[in-house]
Amino acid sequence: MEALIRPEFGLMFWTIACFVLLALVLSKTAWRPLMQAVEERERAIKSDLHAAESSRAKAEKLRAELDAQMAAMKAEVRRSMEEARISAEKEKDILIAAARKSALIIIEAGRKELDAQRQEAARDLRKRVAELSVMAAEHIMMKQLDHRANTDLASKYLAELEKERPDLKLECE
Repeated sequence: MEALIRPEFGLMFWTIACFVLLALVLSKTAWRPLMQAVEERERAIKSDLHAAESSRAKAEKLRAELDAQMAAMKAEVRRSMEEARISAEKEKDILIAAARKSALIIIEAGRKELDAQRQEAARDLRKRVAELSVMAAEHIMMKQLDHRANTDLASKYLAELEKERPDLKLECE
């Protein structure tokens, strides 16, 4: 074991000489191609890293643009929805106003028709009252009653008629 601990000059010389000779041979034959391969690999890695960084930057830029477009589209949709809501409310108000106007026209036409019918009924009633009065007068004349009895009879008849139909106001024309 002692031989392993104590260095020998000859063994050291030949070990160093072999190492130097091996280093010279390798530097002339294998060192350059090996270094070129390592450098090419390093350049490829740097190129890939640069391309990846460039792609990431482009992707972030594209994402920012898409986010901006999405926000603009959302704003446009909100604006369009608000315009549609306002337009619908205006249309609803117009339709309601038209319906009310139409209803008022129909109601007014109904009132006019009702008034016309009421006036026609009043004319018919006056005509009948006049006819009945004439008939009563003829009847009274036939009996030859005096003027006072005729007046009392006509008043009594008109009072009874007004009691039966209080909505009618009888006026002599």
